[in-house]
Amino acid sequence: MNYIKKTDAYDIYIEPSRKTIVIRQKWKYIWSVASGIPNWSYLEKKAWHQKADNVIWQQWGSKFIFWALSKDHNNSNTSLHKKEFNLEFDIQWVTSDQHWIANVKKINALEDFRSRVNLTEKKIHLAHIDIKRRKVGAINQNTVKHEFGHTIGANDEYGNAYKRAYNQTTYESIYVKDTKGLMNIGNELRTRYIRDIELEVNKMIPGVTFAAFLEK
Repeated sequence: MNYIKKTDAYDIYIEPSRKTIVIRQKWKYIWSVASGIPNWSYLEKKAWHQKADNVIWQQWGSKFIFWALSKDHNNSNTSLHKKEFNLEFDIQWVTSDQHWIANVKKINALEDFRSRVNLTEKKIHLAHIDIKRRKVGAINQNTVKHEFGHTIGANDEYGNAYKRAYNQTTYESIYVKDTKGLMNIGNELRTRYIRDIELEVNKMIPGVTFAAFLEK
């Protein structure tokens, strides 16, 4: 028996037979271009989506384990007790019923484009180059991996030194010094990035709780 939970940010599929938890997001794309740049062809759109899906999976997929514990050994879910589930991620390209609208823009070299996620409007703003590794000073990451983190509930952790002037605040994350973290300016994952997912998963199966941790 599989278990499914739908949220406004993603759908969760717990598949005991495969010992897998899948987080599936549906993206509806809006493809745009900067002035003077050719429009997207269908093949370009398809290739970009496939690359983004692969980049996100390579970064986030099969990196976390959910350890299941059954509280009540008399219920029907005892078969899940002490089972380990891999956490996987999947991005689907859809034309309706989306979780997120993904605005992907071909930019030119001079454009000051800011990739970002608007949680209220459920919109992701990305440049076409965001699927490639970006090395700017101390920053060394694929932007799409970082922005995806926001869509599953992870917050920015980088300090004011890496923010635009108008976006700087007196408050900085308590993890501001963890510069190797993906939600900072690095590439490493942290268990805290999936706390929202852990909370949702723990609402799904009566009598069963899950503890998430980063696989070593």
